[in-house]
Formats: sequence, C-alpha cells, structure tokens
Amino acid sequence: MVNIKVAGAGAGKTTNMSDSIIESYNNSLPHRNIYCIAFTNNASDNIKEKIKLKLGCIPNRIKISTIHSFLYQEIIKPYYFLLFNKDYKKVSSIELPSEPKWSNCKINELDKNDILHIKVIPQRAKWVFVKKSSDTSVQKEARKTIQSAFLEYCESIFIDEAQDIDKDFFEILNNFITLGITVNIVGDPKQDLKGFGKLDELISKYENNVEYINTCHRCPNNHINLSNSIVDDLQKQNSDKPNGKIRIVFESEINVSSFIESSNFDLKYISQKNSTFNTQNNTTYFESETLFYELETALKEILSDKDMDKLSSAAYFYANRLSSANAKNKNEDKTLREVFPHLRFSSAQYARICNAMKLSACADSSGICVSSIEKIKGQEGYNCLFILTNDLASYLFQEKKENNKTKNKLYVALTRSLKDITLLITKEVEAKFEKTFIKEYLKKFSDIDL
Repeated sequence: MVNIKVAGAGAGKTTNMSDSIIESYNNSLPHRNIYCIAFTNNASDNIKEKIKLKLGCIPNRIKISTIHSFLYQEIIKPYYFLLFNKDYKKVSSIELPSEPKWSNCKINELDKNDILHIKVIPQRAKWVFVKKSSDTSVQKEARKTIQSAFLEYCESIFIDEAQDIDKDFFEILNNFITLGITVNIVGDPKQDLKGFGKLDELISKYENNVEYINTCHRCPNNHINLSNSIVDDLQKQNSDKPNGKIRIVFESEINVSSFIESSNFDLKYISQKNSTFNTQNNTTYFESETLFYELETALKEILSDKDMDKLSSAAYFYANRLSSANAKNKNEDKTLREVFPHLRFSSAQYARICNAMKLSACADSSGICVSSIEKIKGQEGYNCLFILTNDLASYLFQEKKENNKTKNKLYVALTRSLKDITLLITKEVEAKFEKTFIKEYLKKFSDIDL
C-alpha cells in the first residue's frame, strides 16, 4: 500500500509526518519497526524533535535516519556480505572527479580497500534488495530470503522530501510496495532541484492514492500570490497569514554591499554566482575528508613499514596544516614542498593531493558571499533577500513555462520568508526585461514596495 501527500512549502509536512509515525507506532506489533527516511540531517533532526516533543523520547522501534544511513545500516551492512561475499569497513564521502571514467576509478579504488563511497550506496542497496544484472540463481534465491526477513520486522516506511528520490532508490521503493510494505510518501515536485522527476512518476502511477495539501503556514498571502503565478493549478497554495512586505530593489540604483550590510537579512540567496555575488563557503567536511583521504593513502604507500593507525593520525594533522598553509600561500606546489620538505611523492600522489588542496581551499573572497538556493532549501527567515538572475527571471516573467529544476529553484526562492522578502533585480535582468516592465508585471500579483 502506498499513500502520497503532495505538500508545498510551509505546509506543515514535518508535523503531519510525525503524527502519522506515532499513529503507526501505536498500532503496530511490538516486534516491528517504523522507518522514517529523510534526505538531509536537518530534516531528520526536525522529525526527531517533533516526536520527542510528543512522546518524550524516540522509541527504539521508530528508526529515523537519512536515506544513505537507512540504506547502509538496514540493507547493505546486514545483507551485502550474504549476496556478494564482501564486507565494507567504512563509508567515505570524499570528492570524486567530475569525469565519469575517473570517478568510477576512484570508487573502484575505494572498493578494493573495503571502503564504500556514499555516492553508490543507493546502487549497492538496490543490488541487495532488488536485483543486479549479473545475478546468479543462488543470489536470486538468497535475495528472496533477505526480503522475507526484512518484511518480518518492518511495519511501515515514511519518506520525507520525496522529490529527492533518485532512480536507484525509486526501484527499491517500488519493490517495498510490491512486497506489501505500507509506504507513506510526503514531498513536493515543485522543490525538485535535482531534476530526478521520480516523485512525479509516483504521483502518476498511484494517482488514486494522492492527497494534495494546499495550505501554506509559512508565507504571507501576497507572497503566495506571487509563487502561485508559476505553479500548476492542482498545486497552488493558499495562506491565511496577513500580507508581508515584498520589496523590489534594482542593483543599478544602490551600493549593493552597503545595502546588504545594513539590512539584517536572515537569508541571502541566488541561483548562480556572477561578477558581484559568489556562493562559495569555507571548507566543508566533505572537502576536508578528500584531502585527508588522499594524504592518508599516499603516506601509507610511501611509509608502508610504519604503524598504520599512527599514519592515519598523522594524515589528519598534516591535512589541517596543508589547508592552513595553502590558504596563505595560494600555491599548492609551494605548500606541499613547505610542509613535506623531505618526503617524495609519486607524480600521481602529488597530483591527487594538490587537487584535494584546491577543493579544501578557503572560498575566493572576491564578490559578496551569499547562499545558493540549493543550500537554503528547507530553511526560512523573517527577512529574506532573493537576488534575481536571468535564468530564474525568464520563469518569473513567464518567458519560459516548462516545469523543470530551474523553475523549481524559483519556487523555492519565493517561499522562504515568514514576513518580508526583497527581490534584488540584477543589472542583467534589468537590461533584458526593462525596469518599467518589471515593476508593472510584479504589481499584478501584489502591492509591491518599490
């Protein structure tokens, strides 16, 4: 059985889901688990907080986790060895090369060392629970046993932010449904920023099991009037919140840096960086781990006669030193020779470490630093700044109308504010659409503060 709730921004998805999880828990047998799968740590934590608030704790049989954690802990870790005679020691999230050929080489390199890269977790879980093209008859029979075992202790599965379902998890999910597991899905196709389109497929396939939740508790009604202008009729929202402020500011008329500094915005975001704005941030864990991994691998190859645990500790220490030194030097070659004056790396090791340092380097300080729309998805604020660039302006002003991930970015951008939102019209947008048109067009949907 499958139940799908299509709920737009600010529809109270987390509260509704936590209530449904508790109801499923109360009506379940004492040996069966309720799984709740989210796509970010933040979403997972929000659901946990809601359940703690109502029950005082998270019962052992309610399992709340991110998608990768669920697939690894519940499918790969207990069952992968039974099918493929391989036991992974750990999971890695190091940066992969952009070229598919080299990305696959890195994944295979990790795999040989019994390290599973986070990118292929959905694929490996699909191999366990659904199929692998090279399946033998023995593996097919073993898979049936695994599925039966999972069915014994799984009561139901809840999936939050289902617009982020990819093709591999889509196959796993359909398998859950075929096996008779009750699957409860909550998501919003309008917030599919990756362009997977799998939630739309589920809505089409199970249209009789779809409920549309059209109330927005976050945004004032004039904000909703604007976002509704780009939304299909079935998914238009309504709000009972009184009008907030929508302000239009033209980049050509202000000192942008001074304006932003003086305005106390909770969220500042843009679709794509340009000559004025950048969306880079300081080193993330993801990027730092890449440098650590490449350095650890090289040290263990060069100093194979040394204690491996001590080399791992040394790699953490020297990865931090390399990052700090390179932030000052801005020259990977100089930094590597400075930190390791007597150690000789092979050309391949050298290239990998230098590339990892580039990834780990602090953000370019040029331009005004704001967030990408992908980063602020799921967040909200009382006073938001949306910097409008040509890619999204084409959809806002109806030059383009097709549903895709670019249009979805615009919807996300327009639905972050609890009270006030400022649209900063960049110079390129003003040049393309002209100031008079922009003002008159936006006035059709709301009283705009110009």
